[in-house]
Amino acid sequence: MTGTQELKVYALGGRRVVYVCAGRGEKLRDHMGTRGFPAGLAQAAGLDRLELERHADVGEAQAALDAWPR
Repeated sequence: MTGTQELKVYALGGRRVVYVCAGRGEKLRDHMGTRGFPAGLAQAAGLDRLELERHADVGEAQAALDAWPR
């Protein structure tokens, strides 16, 4: 995943997750939180994973994600 790659909200069962390059998750979590999507943050090899609230609206979360200045 590169910094310019399009980000996407994934619906995995009832969970909503977003993957972002390692080190960018905290800023993305802050951005999503200010737009009404609080999230947990997990870090893995080379990626940060935001876990949005269960059953968050995917379309609205994607719109907030698309508005994130990269």
